[in-house]
Amino acid sequence: MTALTLGRRRDNLPAEVTRFVGRKRELAAVTEAIARHRLVTLRGAGGVGKTRLALRAAAEERESVSDGCWLVELSALRDPALLARTIADALGLPDESSSDPMAALADHLSDREMLLVLDTCEHVVDSCAQLARVLLGAAPGLRILATSREPLNVPDEDVLLIAPLGMTAEPGGSAEADAVALFVDRAQAAMEGFRLTPENTPHVAELCRKLDGIPLALELAAVRLRSMPVEEILARLDDRFRILGTTRTNTDRHRTLRSAVSWSHELCMPGEQRLWACLSVFPGSFNLAAAEYVCGPSALDDLPRLVEKSVVQYDDQAGRYRMLDTMREFGAERLADRDDCKPQTRHRDYYLGLVEDAAAETLSPRQVYWLNRLREETDNLRDALDWSFATPGEEATGLRMTVGLRVYWLMTGRFSDGRDFHAKARQVCPGTANHAWAVYGTAVLAVQQGDLPAAGPLLNEAAGLAADLGDEDLSAHVSDAQGMAAFYIGDLETARSRHEAALSYYEKNGFSSSFALSSYSRLASVCLLLFDIDRAVALCEECLRRCDETGEQWARGTALWTHGAGRWLSQDLEGAVSDVLACLAIKEKLGDLHTITMSFDLLAVCYAGLGDHQRAAVLYGTGDKYWRLLGAPIQMGPGYTNIRRSAADTALEHLGQAAYDAAYARGYGMSLSDAMAVARREQPAVPEPPAPARPLTRREKEIAGLVAEGLGNREIADRLFLSKRTVDSHMEHIFTKLGFSSRTQLANWVIEQR
Repeated sequence: MTALTLGRRRDNLPAEVTRFVGRKRELAAVTEAIARHRLVTLRGAGGVGKTRLALRAAAEERESVSDGCWLVELSALRDPALLARTIADALGLPDESSSDPMAALADHLSDREMLLVLDTCEHVVDSCAQLARVLLGAAPGLRILATSREPLNVPDEDVLLIAPLGMTAEPGGSAEADAVALFVDRAQAAMEGFRLTPENTPHVAELCRKLDGIPLALELAAVRLRSMPVEEILARLDDRFRILGTTRTNTDRHRTLRSAVSWSHELCMPGEQRLWACLSVFPGSFNLAAAEYVCGPSALDDLPRLVEKSVVQYDDQAGRYRMLDTMREFGAERLADRDDCKPQTRHRDYYLGLVEDAAAETLSPRQVYWLNRLREETDNLRDALDWSFATPGEEATGLRMTVGLRVYWLMTGRFSDGRDFHAKARQVCPGTANHAWAVYGTAVLAVQQGDLPAAGPLLNEAAGLAADLGDEDLSAHVSDAQGMAAFYIGDLETARSRHEAALSYYEKNGFSSSFALSSYSRLASVCLLLFDIDRAVALCEECLRRCDETGEQWARGTALWTHGAGRWLSQDLEGAVSDVLACLAIKEKLGDLHTITMSFDLLAVCYAGLGDHQRAAVLYGTGDKYWRLLGAPIQMGPGYTNIRRSAADTALEHLGQAAYDAAYARGYGMSLSDAMAVARREQPAVPEPPAPARPLTRREKEIAGLVAEGLGNREIADRLFLSKRTVDSHMEHIFTKLGFSSRTQLANWVIEQR
């Protein structure tokens, strides 16, 4: 997910690929718990169905929370320190600010009404508990639904024990009613024509009892119907329990699941068993090419068989595989028993190769492909780096991989990720070229975050290392970064001098990356503020020419923005709008929220100059919203801040305070896709609300007023002593009468009526 998805989607809940069976009682209990408590934890053994139940409950809640339901999968998380950032990634929040990720996340959620599903918390339970306390304290409209093998132990946490399916039958019914239903459903999916008969029903019921109604165990057994009848499955399972000496009691379900997984493992062919163990090195999802490289060419044949046996899951839309936590843990144990580190080494080597292939094509038409390719491998890249820095003898390769990812982190705004790994890389191989580049990388990422006190000494250190090594390319990059730092504090002459030196070297010796190529735009920005407009425009046009030669897009988008700024200063406002809209088309595709936000700012200035003051105020509000997410525009320097403020001042002067506030509020509350439409003049800035088909009742007006105050449906219900369902019903009637589809539209309407 990119930073842009937050503005387009109300949730990220996955579609159900199999039928949800049973669990009526538990589902009702979870829904009721969510209504009464802000933190609900579904506790139970692995494989018992906690995740599936949580997702179904969240899906049923999605229409009652204005900012949606969001799933955060934690199974691939290795470092608890990355918990807040992992949640921010799931929400599509940028990673550009130097502030504490937890504080930034709390600030973002402070005015949201949202359900957050934290899945698989047990391996980072202490960090999840701390995070829950902070977020729930900061965000009154936030609710958290967690799944874990143990409680989070947070005040007011409601812990629901999720029992196996065999324990959910209606009074007087079969003790394994839901378990049998699940087994039959999965059996019919595995083998066309399967049905319960008088002959096989006793065997199916006994199998469900033997497996304690554990959903994962039942699904593993169901897929075996392709190769053996249910009677034989039951007999083999009896053998497995006898061999292990398992006590058959309902209190030993973890052992039951382990027996079922172990039994499924034994029924795999040797090659499938080896692949199962090998695949455990992937912390999250992976594609076929990665599996084949890491586990050998036999993966091509054996991986589909593991999918058929429910050991591995396949997402046909994404073309990616993943293992359930229980399966991954079992495979990791088998790998540890073999004392084989080769799969982990090959895993790291595969992603190192991916990084270096992406770097080699950064100045090419495949740039967008590679950026998206690396984005979807975030978990694997982090794991490969962590393993390299933690494994004796592998640190130098981790350093090499970090240096290779620097431009990716810069282009996609993953500044905190980049700084964290550069901090580790700087401890490795002193005196080498890669070490010097790691020092530079730490510095330039700090500059991008506006952390100039940290960046200054690092840039001086990198300059000294470049001189010692005689590395002119590194010296040019350091000079470029020093120019950026000077620009951000308003020292324009120093900035111009440092950028001129860097660009002179690049033009003579070649541009190694898109970030280097965008030095044209950085120098042009300085020239604009020094009112050397002709030079700035010429620099942008040269950059665009070079981008056209290579097919490069990222630097092209930045050059278009800067060219548009030059046109604005030359009073060619429509020309400036044309350039910025062309920039937006590129940056939207790349997910570059930073430049998109700058585009909203420049368009606001242009529209204010064209007399479209409502559109300017809307875009100024949208810009404020996303600068808040990014960490404010202060890193762009005082000149930039003054220019963007001029749009607000002009719009306010022409609109008056009330109309300006309404337009600004609309922009601030607008989704990113709607803001794009307003920026492109595809939507009116502040459309007139449709006349109500019928007047609102007194109660509906009261509820609409509370919506305008920012209250969610639950808070409104508490305030008015109503049930939430009653408030939900009133909201449906209000939207129908007014022809609205969002709470933001309703809030703006209330403000205008007042």
